[in-house]
Amino acid sequence: MKLLNNQALKFIVLIVFTAISINAFSQCKNFTKKEGFPALAPFTHNGQLTSAKFFPGDEAEIEMTFNGGNDYRVLVCSQLQVEVELKVLDKKGNVLHTSNPNDENPHWDFRVKSTQQLIVQIKVAEMEETSTKMAADGCISILVGFRDSSHAEKLLKLNH
Repeated sequence: MKLLNNQALKFIVLIVFTAISINAFSQCKNFTKKEGFPALAPFTHNGQLTSAKFFPGDEAEIEMTFNGGNDYRVLVCSQLQVEVELKVLDKKGNVLHTSNPNDENPHWDFRVKSTQQLIVQIKVAEMEETSTKMAADGCISILVGFRDSSHAEKLLKLNH
């Protein structure tokens, strides 16, 4: 009987942790839909949602593939009230773009001539000490939007 109670307790704890993690992911997803997707316009979202909870001082990097012949927007959407830096590097480590620290939603618009992999880095600024000594966390999402560059060139020709 004691073994059954122990197994039941473990099962309940597992259910609670699963529910908490699903709820946290759901909050990030809802935040991204509300705040991030509109900021991608006029680009089309690529369908991948990369988001996580971050604390001040956290860093992350992700390798992404960008297909030739497209224009792209890489956008960082953040709930945190501190600076978030977006940096994009090539495979050799050369910095292609670094965001302005004052940007609310740092992003970079660029054109890819041939398919390549780039490294997207996110760095959350440290937060100044507060009286509560609690570090705030928040959702940060990396969104990628694309559009066919030939379509953009046609639009440019029409405007000239």
